[in-house]
Amino acid sequence: MRPIALDDLFRFRLVGDTQIAPDGKRVVFTVRRTDREKNKYYTALWMADVACETARPFTGDGHSDGEPRWSPDGSTIAFVSDRDKPGSQVYLIRADGGEAEKLTSLPEGGVTGLSWSPDGSRLAFLFRATPEERTDKANKERKEKELSSPVRVHRKLFYRLDGFGYYDASHWQVWVADCKTGEARALTDEPHNHGTPVWSPDGSTLVFVANRRDDSDLKGMYDDLWRIPASGGDPVRIPAPDGPKGAPAFSPDGKRLAYVGHTDVDDTWGGRNERVLVIPAEGAAEAVDLTGASDMAVGYLTLSDMHDAGGGSLVQWSPDGSRLYFPISAHGDTRLCTIPSDGGDIVPLTPGDTEMGSFSLSADGSRIAVSLGSATDPHEVAVLDNPIEPVRPRTVSEINCEVLSEVDLQMPDAVELPNGDGGIVHTWLLKPTHCDEGKRYPCIVYVHGGPALQYGGRAAPFHELQWLAAEGFVVVFSNPRGSKGYGEDHTRAIHGDWGNRDFADIMTAADYAASLPFVDADRMAIMGGSYGGFMTAWAIGHTDRFRCAIADRLVGNMHSMSGTCDFPWEHGKEFGGNAWDDPSELWRCSPLKYAGNITTPLLLIHSDGDFRCPIEQAEQLFAALRWQRKEVEFARYPAETSHGLSRNGPPDLREDRLKRNLAWLKRWMG
Repeated sequence: MRPIALDDLFRFRLVGDTQIAPDGKRVVFTVRRTDREKNKYYTALWMADVACETARPFTGDGHSDGEPRWSPDGSTIAFVSDRDKPGSQVYLIRADGGEAEKLTSLPEGGVTGLSWSPDGSRLAFLFRATPEERTDKANKERKEKELSSPVRVHRKLFYRLDGFGYYDASHWQVWVADCKTGEARALTDEPHNHGTPVWSPDGSTLVFVANRRDDSDLKGMYDDLWRIPASGGDPVRIPAPDGPKGAPAFSPDGKRLAYVGHTDVDDTWGGRNERVLVIPAEGAAEAVDLTGASDMAVGYLTLSDMHDAGGGSLVQWSPDGSRLYFPISAHGDTRLCTIPSDGGDIVPLTPGDTEMGSFSLSADGSRIAVSLGSATDPHEVAVLDNPIEPVRPRTVSEINCEVLSEVDLQMPDAVELPNGDGGIVHTWLLKPTHCDEGKRYPCIVYVHGGPALQYGGRAAPFHELQWLAAEGFVVVFSNPRGSKGYGEDHTRAIHGDWGNRDFADIMTAADYAASLPFVDADRMAIMGGSYGGFMTAWAIGHTDRFRCAIADRLVGNMHSMSGTCDFPWEHGKEFGGNAWDDPSELWRCSPLKYAGNITTPLLLIHSDGDFRCPIEQAEQLFAALRWQRKEVEFARYPAETSHGLSRNGPPDLREDRLKRNLAWLKRWMG
């Protein structure tokens, strides 16, 4: 066994979107791999045999196949593929193997959200057409004629999305295709994005989530549930409480609708927990909140650079309608949980110190497939043979066994530190590989993004943290106030007040690390991305204790970011005031305000393609520090990558970022 290396990041293959066959005997799932030579990622479908506990490739390589969905009778698998470029199409393949056949012949664009009708005769999905002037053909013609790119015109604030690009007045619409003829037609055609459609049990209607208000960009928390005839017609709003909504799911008898959301329309930054809510299928002014009393957050909220989480349905009913299944992210874990549909206690089904990334139930509900991993075991496919009580998951794939046989992944040590206000700072520590506790090592305090997300600690694999430890650093990471997983009070403790209680918690973790006998307290660094980049810049503007810092894709100036972020900011809700005549609170919570205090050498990492925290955030802080002749360096990555550079950017740029960060740390800490 050897310490983990940088290149191992690209050797691991990521398991996701586990879909169990109706009879529970097989599981189809996605496997994403990195092609270093072509500098690309490819995703293929694999098939696991539950009885034999073996898995094999099911579709070919050299393209990306995703979103596998079993037909109700288990004979066919539908999936989305980009093999017919440009754009994506829906394909069908026999469950016993063979050649995939293209079902749809849609114009150039994107496809997602596949859903079989109950009788297996139709497929519903979302399709977004590429605007004609932006198609591959149009781009080639302009290049041949040496013409400029066409002008983009925006009429609403939500006109782009990080990692996706510009909407250009083309939105996700609900479509239905006939599975015999391939004939497909749109059920909606409106200037709004629509959510994944789900079928009613009788197959007569589809339900989806959409914000169809004229001012949807200014009222982002006002989602609605809509019902539309599967044969076509006008959407009809289903009465439900105001608030964000997602993942609608019919009860098997069609009498109830479950969805994930909450009812606080003023919570625009994720301070509230997402809950499982249930209403009658015809709608209601109030919903039954099944999970709110637990003060636990529904969803896949754990961060990692080595997982593929979130595939499939977020909430599912048992076949008899007596129970609901969903993920809960708490205390660094993400666990599959269940609750009686008429209310009761939440029962975790997967073990603690693990992260579950997707799940699905067999037709009779007796078996559940999940993707499951931990800090030392990247996700594999596992099955649970008891859908009501916790049982030991049975692993049925070994996708990463070769790499794991070579690499020594460490299980982080965990500690709960008092935060001084009656709560805890859940903290983890990775020691250098083969740590000699008689020596003292440089230490990195790593801060996660979000902020309303969580580190997985012992539950989630994280290459970068493991690799930094293998390179000789003590790595300390925590879930300070503002993080998810510890109740709404913990998350909302920084509401409108970034840099106060959260900073205190980060420094609590830093103080703990400095007290350890094998940590050199004079050689400590702080680093992080997104909100972690904010906290890095904030910290060095308020303390000189760190030898160096790395702020990755940071939030540096709340005032300017309120008008440049891809998500429109609803002024006066998270932070007081507004950007035009009352910006004082935005400026107070901006690291740029304190740039005059910074003496710590700072490396700024940012991407031209970042729409979430636009690159002007780094530009402003870089300029401020350079004018003061401070020690600062700005690594500007190209538009080929986005806010998610460290997780899903091009392989060569991810490698460059890791090497650049390590060089900076070694330069200043030895």
